Order: sequence, then structure tokens, then C-alpha cells
Amino acid sequence: MHPPLGEQAITVVLPADFAAFCQLHHQIYQHFAQQLLADHDTAADAVQRALGDLAASWTQALAGYRTTAIAWEALTGRIRRAHTPASTPASALYSFVPAAEADAAVLHRIMRLSITTTADTLGTESTTVTSLLATFDRRLAAGTAMALRACWRAARQA
Repeated sequence: MHPPLGEQAITVVLPADFAAFCQLHHQIYQHFAQQLLADHDTAADAVQRALGDLAASWTQALAGYRTTAIAWEALTGRIRRAHTPASTPASALYSFVPAAEADAAVLHRIMRLSITTTADTLGTESTTVTSLLATFDRRLAAGTAMALRACWRAARQA
């Protein structure tokens, strides 16, 4: 006997390449979200929603130049929308430097990802990450960057 119409369970089958992408990137995305959002559940929800956004446009994301860059945009957009006043030291970096520099610094210097893994996560080239980190370092070294340096110290100790 079949359940009445409308009461049947819905089964969603995700493409194997999408499932593999999620397995490869989920841990990094989760750790990154936790660096920026004070609440673990909020961070997990932001990651789940970002991957849901990506699933909805997976075919287009695969056709794009860099699938990982599209996924990163989805993740950072969800994190921005979930951002709460109880921010973390790492999230405060974004008020001092451009997002691309802060992303690279958090991934490479705080989370300790290699330059190559950072570049792959951001959907860019290793040389771009190296340049972003060099620019970030110059900002830290500037004599007027006391607030940035204080924020950076707090983020690295968190």
C-alpha cells in the first residue's frame, strides 16, 4: 500500500561530484565559519546554507571558471548574513582590511592552511594569495596600524 499523495517521502539525490566537493571542503568551511561567527550552531548553519546555495546552482558553478571561487562567495555571503554583534577577533579584521586579505590571513595564518590549499579554497592562484598576504603584512607593519595589530594579535590567540 502506498501512502496518500502528498505524504510520500522525498528523496533528493545529489550529483556525485557535488558530494565529493562537499566532503573535500566542508571541514575547512566549518573551521573558517567558526573563526568568524561566535556561535558554533550559527557557523554550522551558515556552511549548510552555503552548500545548499551551491547545490542549487551546481551545474552553473561547474561551468564557471573556478567552482571553488563560486563556492567561497556563497560561504562568505552566508557568513556575512549570519554575522552577529558578538563577533570574534578574526571577524574584526574585516573592518581594517579588504575581505580578500583577511580571508587569506585567516586561512593561511590562523587556520594554518598551506598557500596552495588557501588558494584552492579561495578559488584563486597561489601567487595571488602570496600577494594578498604580503599586502596584509605591509598593513600590519605600518606605524598607524595599532588597532589592526591589536586585532591581529587577538585573532591569533583565540
